[in-house]
Amino acid sequence: MADGGLHVGFLLTGLNGGGAERATLNLAQALIARGHRADLVIPRLAGDYRAAVPGGMRVYRARIPGTDRKLLRAVQRAEVQVEATTVNPVGAARTWLVLARRYPRIPVLRVSGMRSIYPCAHILSRYVREVCPHVLVSALPGADAAAVCAAELADRAVPVVVTVWNNVAADYAPEWLAASRTLYPLADAVVAVSRGVAESVRRSLGVAAGHVRTIHSPIPADSIRRLAQEDVAHPWFADGEPPVVLSVGREAPQKDHPTLVEAFGLARREADARLVILGKLSAPYRAGLKSLARSLGVEGDLGFVDFDENPYRYMRRAGLLALSSRWEGLPTVILEALACGTPVVSTDAPYGPREILGGWGDLPPVGDAPALARALAGTLRGERPTAEALRARAADFSEEKAADAYVALFEKLAQR
Repeated sequence: MADGGLHVGFLLTGLNGGGAERATLNLAQALIARGHRADLVIPRLAGDYRAAVPGGMRVYRARIPGTDRKLLRAVQRAEVQVEATTVNPVGAARTWLVLARRYPRIPVLRVSGMRSIYPCAHILSRYVREVCPHVLVSALPGADAAAVCAAELADRAVPVVVTVWNNVAADYAPEWLAASRTLYPLADAVVAVSRGVAESVRRSLGVAAGHVRTIHSPIPADSIRRLAQEDVAHPWFADGEPPVVLSVGREAPQKDHPTLVEAFGLARREADARLVILGKLSAPYRAGLKSLARSLGVEGDLGFVDFDENPYRYMRRAGLLALSSRWEGLPTVILEALACGTPVVSTDAPYGPREILGGWGDLPPVGDAPALARALAGTLRGERPTAEALRARAADFSEEKAADAYVALFEKLAQR
């Protein structure tokens, strides 16, 4: 770091519309704004995000089938330099042999549509050798495993920081738990997004306490508030309409949308409101939720909005944001809603919601529809902090604070 700047390589296995992917790119953008260099290594350039990759970033992708051409063009229009790497079959086979001997359980793991993590580890190890970043940072289990393996292939030429975004015990499948117990202790540092997740990493993966640190997700409040001013075409968000209970999340048992619909049906008896679920939901899944709403007499008050890269414009106009999750890590969507000045009702899911909302919003028990309904109705009646107070709470999780903590960690590791 002779010039005083860091060079950080970020590994993601895709640009799907999740909070971890967005927060990782937010961190990259914050580093670029501070004069550091940030690269994105991604095996397959595909996913829902189009505008999230920040200008000034360099993207290294594999030249393999499945590239999202629309995403590629969008990234290039944002003045992001994209370099394509050809996967060397001989080198990939050698990677497979080396890692299979060291870690016999790893071959069963699939990532980003690939049969195993080996192609990802092979591409990443080539990047490390050719580009020589100061630090390598990964997000989500597949990328974490590939990053540690790549560092091993590159003779530990670069320190590795794996980031953990969810409740490990609840979210990781058995095969990923087994692999993570082997690989995470080999990383140079493990960053957890909340205190609860940090404890989960120590308890479930056997990582030493001194090896794990907590750094909250970076929330670019100014950018969120700017995007929140954009127009919304959906008629339910127009002035003079009943308040909207907004849920933002993907189709997954973790998100427990059925309990939310049931709770909304109960709350609807006390308050005139509508429920909108924003996210990538399949037609059968939507039909199931509609059927449940019909049985509760609120089918006409349930609506859906497809995945939108700018959910903040909906958050700003919503009466409240509702999260009905069974488990979490540190729900980025809660912090984003607070940055918009929007009140939040969340289940007391392990982990994260209480760390954010303790004293700032209702936290009914997981899976308790009547308790969730009471919290929804109370918030709709106006039992909530002011918008100014909510935005001030979001500032406690600012992008600047997270970037400061990450830069301090990266500099410490790079100087070893």
